[in-house]
Amino acid sequence: MAAPKALVALSGGVDSAVAAILMQEQGYDLVGVTMRLWPKSRCCDEKDIEDAAEVCARLQIPYQVLDYREAFRQQVVDVFVAEYQAGRTPNPCARCNQFLKFDALLEEGKKLGASILATGHYARLLETESGTALLRGEDAGKDQSYFLFALGAGLLPQLRFPVGAMHKDAVRALARKHGLPVAAKQDSQDICFVPDGDYRRFLTDYAGLDLEQEGEMLDSSGQVVGHHAGVLNFTVGQRKGLGGGSGQPRYVLALDPVRNQVRVGSEKELYQTRAYLQECNWLMPVDSSQEYSVTVKLRYRSRPEPGVLCLKDHGRAEIHFAEGQRAITPGQAAVCYVGERLLGGGWISIAENPA
Repeated sequence: MAAPKALVALSGGVDSAVAAILMQEQGYDLVGVTMRLWPKSRCCDEKDIEDAAEVCARLQIPYQVLDYREAFRQQVVDVFVAEYQAGRTPNPCARCNQFLKFDALLEEGKKLGASILATGHYARLLETESGTALLRGEDAGKDQSYFLFALGAGLLPQLRFPVGAMHKDAVRALARKHGLPVAAKQDSQDICFVPDGDYRRFLTDYAGLDLEQEGEMLDSSGQVVGHHAGVLNFTVGQRKGLGGGSGQPRYVLALDPVRNQVRVGSEKELYQTRAYLQECNWLMPVDSSQEYSVTVKLRYRSRPEPGVLCLKDHGRAEIHFAEGQRAITPGQAAVCYVGERLLGGGWISIAENPA
């Protein structure tokens, strides 16, 4: 019987390289692929492509580079720019997984006769009576399930996350054992298409946006308390760059790009007890008439906080927190878990205390 065929997505890093090793050891007939996404990036650039090609050569598996630059620009980069223009703080990694990476690679796999896609994400899969469950990665410090909340539930049976049950030090040790040149390679961080981490410069250089548009700075009662140098220079929760003279520290509470206004207030006012979500996606069966006790991550690095999930119509939901959460930020993802299992989540639209 022929070995099952699988595509393995290679970023040029150690995690995806070890994923390929593990898939090969499990008997899969592999094809390695890398998506070329952006001319200059923190991952999948020319050096990463060379590293991925060398891994495939050592494992004696075929390798392809797929050109998805235009799709990435339209579906991820241009959306990133539009989100900032709308006063939201985008999460391009989760958007890329939702709209591009997994769907596109599974389609590429079909062309090659592969029905399985493996990646180096730190997440786990478990077959249950209600279908394939997506769980947190075993290494809490590396868990990437947060970025996978928007995947279609129907895709999960076709995915494999071989390193999800491992800790990072074990992954590097296995890479060293196999003599892989990427064993000590540093992890890519931040936004892949903003290599220097300066999103403001990217908005200026790539999109030609004018960040210096002076406008009013208001307090929570609507009183003008100063002026700002441009809404695009701020994010919710920011303190730096707001000026002094108020007698107490000020923080950004909300952005209104239409009126070119920045609303500011005390740190206490940053804490909200509800998050309102849109474009929700659920990876396990849910009943809109029920409320769910969940833990919620409002950012990738944030601590999971207990809350109650209330489902609404048209892909919307509310999360009620027993304790106020700091700087709930429109445009970011709120991701819900039931124990170790990822229930799903949505994109934060507004966040405020109940009247």
